Amino acid sequence: MEKLKPVSRNMLSKWSSSEDSLVRVFRNSSWLFSAKGVGAILSIFYLAILTRTLGVAGFGEFMVIVGAIQVLTAVLKLQTWQAVVQYGVPYLLAGQNQAFRKLSAQNFWIEFLGGLAACGALWLMLPYGASQFGWSNTTEQAIMGYGVIVFLSVRSTPTGILRAQDRFGGNAFGDAIIPIVRFAGALILFVTAPSMTGFLIVWGLSEFVSFVVMWLMVWQHHDSVHPLRDDAAITIVPPSRQEFVAFLLFTNLAYLVSVIRERLVVVIVGFFVGPAAAGLFRLADQIANSLNRLAEVFARPLFAELSRLFAIGQSRQSRALFWRSLRVSAISGGVLFIGLLLLGKNIIALISGPEYLAAYPILLLLGAATIISLAGLGLEPLLQAAGRARNALIARIAGLIALGLLLAVFLPTFGTIGAAWVMLISAILTSIILFVSSRTAIREPQHPEPDPRIA
Repeated sequence: MEKLKPVSRNMLSKWSSSEDSLVRVFRNSSWLFSAKGVGAILSIFYLAILTRTLGVAGFGEFMVIVGAIQVLTAVLKLQTWQAVVQYGVPYLLAGQNQAFRKLSAQNFWIEFLGGLAACGALWLMLPYGASQFGWSNTTEQAIMGYGVIVFLSVRSTPTGILRAQDRFGGNAFGDAIIPIVRFAGALILFVTAPSMTGFLIVWGLSEFVSFVVMWLMVWQHHDSVHPLRDDAAITIVPPSRQEFVAFLLFTNLAYLVSVIRERLVVVIVGFFVGPAAAGLFRLADQIANSLNRLAEVFARPLFAELSRLFAIGQSRQSRALFWRSLRVSAISGGVLFIGLLLLGKNIIALISGPEYLAAYPILLLLGAATIISLAGLGLEPLLQAAGRARNALIARIAGLIALGLLLAVFLPTFGTIGAAWVMLISAILTSIILFVSSRTAIREPQHPEPDPRIA
C-alpha cells in the first residue's frame, strides 16, 4: 500500500502539470464537470419540485416563460466569451495584459447594451403573452423582473476572461451557484407556498448571485497569467473592427440558432398545442439537456485549447487533438444513449411521477438528437478557433431552416412527437455539414509567423 502512494502522487503530478493538449482539455473539463455535476444532481431535485407542484400544464407554462426569456437573450444580448478567448489568448501569451483588459472592457459594454435592448423588447412583448396565457399582474411583474435580471447580468464576458486565463476552476464555481440557489429556493417554496411567481423570483435570484460571484472571481487574480518565453513568442495582430464584428456576429448567430432550436420549439409547442404538451416536451428536453451539459463541459475547454494551438502555430497538435477528441466524444455518446434507452422511463417516473411517462418516446428522440451533437462536439470549436466561424454558422442555419420547414409539416399532424422527430433530423443535418467543413479546416490549418519585434 505504501508503494502505491508515490505512484499515485506521481500520476497526480503528471496530470496537473502535463502540457499534452488532450490532457489540458480533460483537466479543464474536470473543473467544469464538477460544476455541471452539481448542477445535474440538484436540477433533478428542483425539477421534481417544479413538475409536482405546478402540474403538467403549469410546468409547461413556466418553461414557456423561461424559454422565451432565453430566446430574447440570444437575439439581443450578445455572447462575448468566445471573442474574449479568441482575441484575448494571444495577448495573454505575449504578456500584454493591458490590451487584454481593454478587450474585456469592450466586450462588457457590448453585452450590457444588448441586455438593455432585451429589457425594452420584453416590456413591449409582455402584454401579448399575458393575454395569450391569462397571466395576472403579479405574474407579469415577476416575469419582467426575472427578465431584467437575466438581461442585465453580464456573465458571458467574465466567463471569457476566466477561460482565456485558463482559470476554469473559478468559472466552474460561478456556474455552480445557479443550481445551488435554485435548489435552495425551490426547497423553501416547496415547504411554504409554491407558485409560478415564487419560482420566477428564485430563478432570477440565481442569475444575479452567479453574476456577482463571476466578477468577484475575475477581480480576485486578474494578473495571474504567465506569458510565453521569448523564444516561443507569437505574432500579435490586433483584430480589425471588421474582423472583430464579423467573429462576434457569426458566433452569436450560431448561438442564436442553437437556442432557437432548443428553446423556441418549446414555446411553439406551448402556443400551438398547449401548455400540457409543452410541459411533457420540456421535461424530456430537460433530461436530454443534461447530456448536452456534459458536451459543453468538454467543448468549452476544447475551444480554448484549440485557440491556444492556432495562436502559437501548432498545426499538427491541433489536428491530432481534433481527431482524438472526436473519438472520445463518439464513444461517450454511444454509452449515454444506451443508458437513456434502459433507464429513461425510470428517470421520468422518479423525477416527476407516472403522469409524465408519456414523455418517454419524446425523451428518446431528443436524447438521440443531443447525443448526435455530442458525438461531434469538437466540430464547431475547431471551426471557430480556426477563424471559420462563418462555416459553423452556415451549418446551424441549414439545420434551423430544416427545423422550421419540417415543424410546419409535422407539428399540426403529429404534435409533440412530430416536433421531437424534427429535432432529431435537424441535428443529423447540422452535424453532417459541420463534419464536412471541419475536415476542410483541419487540412488547411493556420500558420502564424513569428513576429521579429516580439521574438
